[in-house]
Amino acid sequence: MRRHLKWVVTLGFFLQSGCATLSEVTPAERMAMQTQVFENTSYENVFQSFKTVLQDDGYLIKNQDQGGGFIVASVDKNDKASSFFAAINGSPQYRSGDGFELSINLERVTNTTIRARTTIQRVERYSLGSQEGEEVLEPTIYRNFYDMVRVEVAHRGALGSNLEGKGIR
Repeated sequence: MRRHLKWVVTLGFFLQSGCATLSEVTPAERMAMQTQVFENTSYENVFQSFKTVLQDDGYLIKNQDQGGGFIVASVDKNDKASSFFAAINGSPQYRSGDGFELSINLERVTNTTIRARTTIQRVERYSLGSQEGEEVLEPTIYRNFYDMVRVEVAHRGALGSNLEGKGIR
């Protein structure tokens, strides 16, 4: 009887610890980390800023539709992680050689308010052409990425204001 009790307690411990890690991020938390609102700027500025940040970081824009509000980009990182991954650089979860794909959806809330939602996926490619993906759910990465986009939005906004004042557009 004692031996069975040990197995039941051990099995219960493993089942309980396994269930606790199955869903670490709720849908509301996922949406909060992936969504950002840009105010007092134009839709075009935000769209172009996303593209600039991605291209500056080595991403290839695979598909884009400014009217529909989406950008799909990917990169194979053979030497270092993306700039916005810097906070977790060296983590075994995101090792050199991993590929990353980003999907960005932009929505005009008003003429000067744009909502963006980004999904980041780590892609591991195998020798016979197969691949496996896993959604990246680390708030620091999304925060770093959106910080870089905000800087570019501000830069483009200031540049646009300076150009308008000189009669150039």
